Amino acid sequence: MKRFRPIHGILLVALLMAAVLGAERLLSANRNRYERVAPDPRGEVVVEVGALAPLQIRFFRFLNSGNQEVKFFVARDERGGLQVAFDASESDFKLKRGFRLDGTWIVNNKCTTSFHLAEVNDHPSACAPVPLRYRAEGDRIVLAEADILGGWRYFR
Repeated sequence: MKRFRPIHGILLVALLMAAVLGAERLLSANRNRYERVAPDPRGEVVVEVGALAPLQIRFFRFLNSGNQEVKFFVARDERGGLQVAFDASESDFKLKRGFRLDGTWIVNNKCTTSFHLAEVNDHPSACAPVPLRYRAEGDRIVLAEADILGGWRYFR
């Protein structure tokens, strides 16, 4: 019988670490989907939406000087209307799983319930994304820092 040598243990640990890091990288596809935004000196966040086509979604990560982080998304429904909401729902925000777009539906990543994209701003239920107030100005939307921070409790 062969002896188990220390080098074998080191190689085994290195192999396990590589497997764990590889799995984390593969499973964290949502990790880099957020674009970072910050407020301007007037306390507003301006997002360009002119290039956002129907049935497209963009995710944003708001971070202010107080290190308060809030995640939200901007989507365009099939009729061209803008839908803006926090990437969290009232019922399961503590799990921090967020939402994804699947065709004309916005899907809750925790309970896999679906909501029609055009109804996001209407806030149909507790599993739906929480709407975020915005102001449209041509090909961009303007969000007040205070409105964004109103959803900070979902991401603490």
